Amino acid sequence: MEKYEIVIIGAGPAGLSAAGVLAEAGKEVLVLEKNRIIGPTICAGGLTTKDMDIIPKNIVDAEFNHLILHTVKGTYEIDLGSHPVFTVSREKLGQWMAKEAKKSGAEIRMACCVKEIKGNHVLVNGCKEIGYDYLIGTDGSNSLVRRYLNIPVKKTQIAVQYISKTQRCDIEVFLDDFKNVLKYGWIFPHSSFTSIGLGGWTRNAAMLRRCLDGLCDKLFVERTKLEAASINFDYRGFVFGNKFLAGDAAGFASGLTGEGIYQAILSGEEVAKGILNKNYGYPGIKHLLKVKNSQEKLLHILSINRCIPHIVFNSFIPLLLKRRNLCRMVNNKYGLV
Repeated sequence: MEKYEIVIIGAGPAGLSAAGVLAEAGKEVLVLEKNRIIGPTICAGGLTTKDMDIIPKNIVDAEFNHLILHTVKGTYEIDLGSHPVFTVSREKLGQWMAKEAKKSGAEIRMACCVKEIKGNHVLVNGCKEIGYDYLIGTDGSNSLVRRYLNIPVKKTQIAVQYISKTQRCDIEVFLDDFKNVLKYGWIFPHSSFTSIGLGGWTRNAAMLRRCLDGLCDKLFVERTKLEAASINFDYRGFVFGNKFLAGDAAGFASGLTGEGIYQAILSGEEVAKGILNKNYGYPGIKHLLKVKNSQEKLLHILSINRCIPHIVFNSFIPLLLKRRNLCRMVNNKYGLV
């Protein structure tokens, strides 16, 4: 049986960031990825300024210094000032992160599907056993490692999007219809495609799809490729003896905005540092959880009654946009951009 110090399941941003930190420190690291190609996944690919502290600017598709916000009250152009928004191809991001992890000394094996986890080893592709001292689960919202640890997932959202050939120029956010369901919409232009989608509660998936088709028709956006993905934001811990969870597997994604790339990369790095130093205090994860707690309190308030988001987004936000200092305070508290 092969054996490694650290086995990481999943070559997404969380797994690759953990692998890079651990390999750089001289640890023997193996990343197991079920797919044949690193990177392609269902994601709108939006980044904010905090992502740019850990992602090189030369791999982003586009940078936007203003955002178009649509509400029932009207359409507003928001100057993002020192907080621009970026878009990135997840394939390009994944390939860059894999290259950096390999450069540090991590081994990445593709088309390796972990079928079963046992006390000190994993079963790959049905028969091959690989042992470990530490196991890190970075295998997404439907995490095998999380299921093995018997940690339930009760808080999920779903994102549905079209990858469209219709070119759009601006980042756009839609908060304009809460008659039926709490949801938000987006248009994220990339260099060769546009992501147009809606996010909301998983139980409303069928309605979100219908609303998305209506939005595409309204904006004359070609519906090229439909994608849907579950977002797990049900955080219940990340350290379980010699087993760890990071990224979506741990539920670090934002339930308010659906953002997950930054949380994945940072939590992956933090888990790696915790393995290297038993006394590590996880300051990055503490910060993530502080922002996440604030966001989910707001999400809970918005979910109490469908009139509340209607009032907040269609009356309060237009007022808020006239007060730049207040906007800055809200953004600092809820980590929106």
